[in-house]
Parts: sequence; C-alpha cells; structure tokens
Amino acid sequence: MTICSRNISRCVASAAVIVLACGELFGQTPKLTLTRTLTGHTKNVHAAPISRDGRYLASASSDQTVKLWEIETGRELKTFTGHTGDVNTVAISPDGLMLASGSDDNTVRIWDVSTGRELYNLAGHTGFVQGVAFSPDGKLLASVSYDKTVRLWDPHTGKEVRTLTGHTEPVFGVTFSPDGRWLASASNDKTVRIWDVRTGKEVKTLTGPKDSAHGIAFSPDGKLLAGGSYDSTVTIWDVASEHVVRILAGSGRIEGVCFSSDGHLIGAGNREGMVRIWEASTGQEVLALTRPAIAFSVRFNPDDTLVVTTSGSAIDLWSVSAPREKAIK
Repeated sequence: MTICSRNISRCVASAAVIVLACGELFGQTPKLTLTRTLTGHTKNVHAAPISRDGRYLASASSDQTVKLWEIETGRELKTFTGHTGDVNTVAISPDGLMLASGSDDNTVRIWDVSTGRELYNLAGHTGFVQGVAFSPDGKLLASVSYDKTVRLWDPHTGKEVRTLTGHTEPVFGVTFSPDGRWLASASNDKTVRIWDVRTGKEVKTLTGPKDSAHGIAFSPDGKLLAGGSYDSTVTIWDVASEHVVRILAGSGRIEGVCFSSDGHLIGAGNREGMVRIWEASTGQEVLALTRPAIAFSVRFNPDDTLVVTTSGSAIDLWSVSAPREKAIK
C-alpha cells in the first residue's frame, strides 16, 4: 500500500508503519504500526466502534452478523446472528453490557454482551436502518433510517420513546453530544440537524454539504460537530453559532467521521478506500492512507494509542508508538 503525507517530501511504501508528519504539533513524531488485522466477516464491515474502557470492539457487516472482539488479543469473542439483511451499524452501550445494531431488515436489535442473546427486536422503521447511537448515560438509544426519521428508544425495555421528523430524505448518521443534551443526524437531504433530546424538537439545521451527509461526530467538548459528505469534504460547524468553522477537503465519498479522544484530530474513511486524518484546529492533513477496499469506519481508542480502520471485510488495528500530548487547556 502507498501512504502519503502532505508534510513528507516523498511517499513511503510500507505494509506496517505509518509516520504522522505532525511532530511540531505533538512534540515528537509518533508512528502508527499495523499490529493486527481481524478477519472473520465475509463481507464489508460498516462500523467498528470501541468500548468506553478500550478493551473491546464490535463490528457490523453485510454478512448479516455482528461480532465482538477483544482488542488486546484480537480474539473473536462472540457472533450475534438474527438479522436477515445487511447490518449497517452497531453501537456499544456506555457500560459495555449491551450492543445495538441496525440492518437492511428495517429493525434495530439489542443484544446481551455476556450471553450473546437478543434482548429486543425493535420494529418501527419502514426503511433500512443506517445508524444507531447510545446516549452517554445509556438510558436512550437513537436510530436513523431510509424512512427519513430519527427514533429514540428505551434500550432497557425495548419501547419507542419518540419519533423525530424533519429530514426530507434518508438519514444516514446519528450521534449524541457528550453531555447528552443534543442529538445530531446527517441526511441525504444535505443537512445535519440538531435535536433537543428532552423535547424531541429540532433546534438547529446545519447546511454546507453539496451532496449527501453521512458520518457525523461531536468533538469531545461538544463545541464542534464534524460531518462527512459524498461531496468529498468534512464540514466542521461551531454548534453554538451554527457557523462553518472549516471545510476539510478530501477525496471520494466520505462515510465514517470521528474525533480523536483528545480532540486534536479528525479522521474519515471513504468508499474509495482512502483514510484521511486532519489536525482539527488548523485543517492540516497529517495522514492519507490508501486501503485495498471500502473504508467505512475510522475510530480512535479512549487514550488515542490505537486507531481502528475497516477495509472491506477486514478490521485493522494500528498502534501509536509515541502517545500524543493532550491538548493545552
């Protein structure tokens, strides 16, 4: 594979090590080393979130399964079966006891992590379920769908709490703010909308993408919101003012978007197999990584010592050899 960084005078061909050209930002130049590739899925992996304690990751795949993995060993712990369509999304509850997944079978399913048993089959959506997210306190689950709606559920009872309407086309991404007050959703209608979780009312409509909005993520402090689009950009909004702070130019149709846990970096993957990472405060690209297949998901672990990317049916774990300094307060 070929890895290029804007600050490196040459491209480095390597199968194992990536140098992030951002030493001036972090005091030293860290390296990403490909430490493990998780294989077990037979079709594209659409999402690979990491548990809050950093010990586990879950994966959702077009092979109609959800899997749970132990990060330290790379061991596959469980396979959750029951969906009858592609599984497009998965989330791990804050306490690590439940998984939630959404599928082309129009359902959201909640699973018991310890037993692998399906707890609830949440029916209500009338289109493919594209995104799910637990609230920070674990008391709510949000889901979004081709049916243009955002739905809130009680994951402990399986009951629907509220349906949020306003989007005019399919909804692909959903996330809660770190304080749990807001819910953001990204849609094919080229908007990102912010909802008041307590009332279910739409409070902000963010515009900017020239094509379908997909991946979406709040910064760790909740002040910024990043949204990836099929127009090859990641737009960063100031949540309070609704102003566009910065537009990150990439390439290809962007799917997953994330912030590093310390808020320094923004990562994104696209359908053309490219993973890019930018410095959040400047918009400077610090990494461009070409993968052999669709890169739906990019995630940082809780202490930013690991980056998880997906490529087709595989999940790659990249260790950061020199931990980055935390943001200066």
